[in-house]
Amino acid sequence: MANIINYIKWRGDLDFEKAPFNEVDGLAFSLLIYNDLYGIVSDGETGGEITIKNAADMYFTTHSKEGLSRGDFDWVLLYMSKYKRFADITLSDYLDINNADKDMLFTAMTIHLPDGSLFVAFRGTTMDIDDWRLDFKISFEEIMAQKQAVSYLRYILAKYAGDVYIGGHSKGGNLALYSAMHVPGIVQGRIKHIYSYDGPGICPELLDESKFENARWKLTHIVPTYSIVGMLFELDVPHKIVASDAKRMLQHSGMTWKIEGDHFVTRKHLSKESSDLNRVIDDWIGNATMEQREAFTRDVFDAMKAGGASSLDDISKGGFHDFGTILLSAAQSESKTKIIIGKFFGSLWREFEKIRVTEALKTQQGIIDAFLILLGIVFLAIPKAIYNMIGGAVALTCALFSATRILKAGTRDEKAFIKRGRMLFHIIVMCFMVFIVSNIERIPKWTNVFISIVFFTMAVASVQYVIKHKKTIKRAGSFWMILIAVVNLNIGIISLATPQRLTSVKSLTVGSYLVLIGIVRLLIQILSKKSSAKDNGYSYEDTD
Repeated sequence: MANIINYIKWRGDLDFEKAPFNEVDGLAFSLLIYNDLYGIVSDGETGGEITIKNAADMYFTTHSKEGLSRGDFDWVLLYMSKYKRFADITLSDYLDINNADKDMLFTAMTIHLPDGSLFVAFRGTTMDIDDWRLDFKISFEEIMAQKQAVSYLRYILAKYAGDVYIGGHSKGGNLALYSAMHVPGIVQGRIKHIYSYDGPGICPELLDESKFENARWKLTHIVPTYSIVGMLFELDVPHKIVASDAKRMLQHSGMTWKIEGDHFVTRKHLSKESSDLNRVIDDWIGNATMEQREAFTRDVFDAMKAGGASSLDDISKGGFHDFGTILLSAAQSESKTKIIIGKFFGSLWREFEKIRVTEALKTQQGIIDAFLILLGIVFLAIPKAIYNMIGGAVALTCALFSATRILKAGTRDEKAFIKRGRMLFHIIVMCFMVFIVSNIERIPKWTNVFISIVFFTMAVASVQYVIKHKKTIKRAGSFWMILIAVVNLNIGIISLATPQRLTSVKSLTVGSYLVLIGIVRLLIQILSKKSSAKDNGYSYEDTD
C-alpha cells in the first residue's frame, strides 16, 4: 500500500491546476517542515522566496542521504524536489525559535501554492525532551508556542493576500487550530481550511467555545488507527481515521499512513488497544487538577533530564542506567505527583501491555512465573499457617491423585504384573501422603522440602530459558536470569539445610521474594527480547 512518498512520486506529474490541492498534499507540507531549513528558506525580515527544488539542493549539500531510515522526513523534501507538482512551489517566512529557557520551541513556514493561496505549516514535536515538556504543558496553561503561532499567522495574513490553509502534524496540528481560532474575526474568512494530522485538541479548562465554533467547521482532524497524541483533549469534531503500516505508537508518524490515489485509506474505528489506553489517559486527566498536572509535568521531565539526557533517544540508549536515574529523581517529587505517576503508569501497563502479558503467560516460563506470584501472595496472606496449609494441601492432593490412579489401574486391560506394579506404586504414594497428613507436626518440615524443590526448579528453569532464547534475549536479560538462578539455588539449599527455622518472618520474606521474582521474570520475558537489526539505510527508488 502506498505512503506519502509513493503519493509524491505518483502525483508528481500533475500540477495543482489539473489536480487541486487535497488533504494528502497538506500532510506532505506538514512533514516537510520537520526538515531543518534554517538559513535556506528566508525569514520574514530578509524576505524572498525559494523553490522546493533549490531548497533541497542546498539542504543535501550538508545532509547525507546515506543511512536514512524509511521514516526520515528528508525523503519528503528530496522527492518533492524531483517532481513538477512540488518542485517549483516556493517557501518563505521561515521562523525557528529554540529557547527552552523561556519555554519557546517553535517552527513555522509559509508555502506558496500556484493559484496564489498559501499553506501555513507548523512543525510538530521532535524527540527533544524540552519539546515534549511543552506538549504536556498544554494540559494546564497556554504555552508560548501557541501565542507565537497566533502572532505568526496574523503576520502572514497581513503580509500576503489570498486564501490560506493552515496545518501541522502532532503539536503542529494543535498550533494550526489554536492560531486559526485566535486571529481577528475580520480575516477569519480568508482561512479556508485547518488540517490537524494526529494533533492534540485543547484543554477544556482553557477552551474558548465561541472562538472554537468559528473554526470547527473548517477543521479536518486526521488520526491513525492507533492514536494517542491526536486523541488528547478530544474535541467534538469528526475524526477521519486512517490506516497505517506501522504498529502502535509508531503510527503517529505520518510517513506510515496508507494512501490510495489522492486520499487516505480510512478505517471505521480506532484499534481496541488505542481506545483502551485513551480511556486510561482521559480518566487520569479528568481526575487531576491543573496544579497536579503542572507538578506532574515538572517532576517527570526534570527527572528525565537528571541523567544529562536532552532527548528521548538519549534515554532509550541509556537503558537501565538512565531509566534508574529517572525513577530515583521522580521518587523525590511531590507526594501528589508520585500518586499520579503511580496511577497513570499502573493503568498504562495494564492496558498497553495486556496482550503481551497474556502471550507471556501462555508459555512454560510464564506459567511458572504466575505460579510463583500466586504462591508468594499466599505466603504473605497467612505467614503463620502457610507451611501447614501448603504441606497438607500438597499431601492431600497427591493422595487423592494416587487413589484415582489406583482405581484406573484396576480397570485397565494390561498385563497382570504391570497392573500390579502400577497399583503398588500408587498405594505406596497414597500411604506416604496419608502418613504426612496424619502427622501434623511433621507437615511444615515436609513443606520446607517442597519449597526447596520449587526453588531448585526455578533455578533450572531460568538457566533453560537463557539457553533456549540465547539468540534473542539481551545481555542484560541473560545476566538477570542467571543471577536469579544462582539466588534461587542458594535459597533452596538454605531452606533444605535449615528445616527447623520456620517462622512468620521467614514466611513473609519468602513470600515477598516469590512475588518479586515472579514479576521480574515475567518482565524480563516481555521486555528483554532483542530489537530488530538497526536500519542501515533505505531508499524509495525501487518502490512504487
